[in-house]
Amino acid sequence: MAGIALLFLSGNASLAQTNLNWATSFIPSWGNGNTSGTAPNIGGYSINCTATALITGGGSYMLALGGSGAQTPTVSGATFTVPGTTNRIQITPNYTSNASYIDIILTFSSVATNVTFKIVDIDKANATSTTYFDQVTVTGTNGASTYIATLSKYDAVTDPNFLIISGNVAYVNTTSGQAGNTASDATDQRGTVNVSFGSASLTSIKIHYNNAVGADADPASQAIAIGSISFSMSTLPLSFLDFNGHRQFNDVLLNWKTKQEINTASFDIERNNGNSWETVGTIAASGNSSNISNYAFTDINPQGSVLLYRLKQIDIDGNYKYSNIIRIINGNIKTDILSYPNPFMTQINVTISTLSDQKVVITFYDAGGKKVRAETKNIYTGSNSFSISNLDKLSKAVYYLEVRNTAGELLGNSKLVKD
Repeated sequence: MAGIALLFLSGNASLAQTNLNWATSFIPSWGNGNTSGTAPNIGGYSINCTATALITGGGSYMLALGGSGAQTPTVSGATFTVPGTTNRIQITPNYTSNASYIDIILTFSSVATNVTFKIVDIDKANATSTTYFDQVTVTGTNGASTYIATLSKYDAVTDPNFLIISGNVAYVNTTSGQAGNTASDATDQRGTVNVSFGSASLTSIKIHYNNAVGADADPASQAIAIGSISFSMSTLPLSFLDFNGHRQFNDVLLNWKTKQEINTASFDIERNNGNSWETVGTIAASGNSSNISNYAFTDINPQGSVLLYRLKQIDIDGNYKYSNIIRIINGNIKTDILSYPNPFMTQINVTISTLSDQKVVITFYDAGGKKVRAETKNIYTGSNSFSISNLDKLSKAVYYLEVRNTAGELLGNSKLVKD
């Protein structure tokens, strides 16, 4: 009978909160009239951000006060007040068409989460004017994934009908006699929205600034301002999707997959043959990637009948975390079935020996015999170890794990408890 052993070790990534400060993060500092800039090493966490503001459809940037003040986009000459921040970027366009728009795009070098900021001065010339109707739409992306921001009114009491919010779109009330111009100063924040992406993992943010339906064909000068961008980044963000290994003759072949690497420097491959952990190899990491990355390492002719392996992921700041532990045994050794941890929470590892290359089906049954989870794995001659992840959705209960080959022959089973 094949031997099965399950081992697990987890570690949580720590989150670092920081801010993209329009006045101090950019190098060189954002100059009046600049339409792009780069903020390197924000908060000392080795995450960079490039910001651009591009007019499409015709128009030009105006002075911050519509005739005096600094040329926009401007940080040092911004005149509006954004609650909770001492700096902001002000953008004042004079569109030549009510179909014109500006896209303010922020692109991060690493994944950012818990993103929040404020946009102020979403208004119109006066209560009955149709010259312009400020409107903003905020979205985020990460690769092919798009995330919709949650918008809310900063001041929903003073003039509750001033802004209209629909999903990730906010615009001034276009009804004649409603809303109007807001000073966006310390006492008037009726045209201010809070923007939040929650726990979404983003690599870019787009603020689309245009006119709501009904604005004049040739709108007058209009403006908004954006406050500092608050976000979290993980100093140990890497997620191990899978870590497995098997014997190939006298060697051990290890493979692992990761997702969402941020500032990852390397992986130390550590082995324990019953005495202590030692580093047997190092693999350079992708560094920054929101995609799935595949890695492999071959441990040449390791000595010992039972070998334990783990990965030590090291980031560029020297912080580190460990993967789960996998167990590789000599193919000639037969062992009883073991389950670790038991109880389990989100993941287990299965170690199994086989005399031939084959596919196996790993199935979870509840106490009543109902199948609740199954997946297929390829195993190879000798000792194999692989992980079963995403078990957090299973209810707290007793489960029975079975490993069978494609012919239906039972290779091993185990009783497990979900905590």
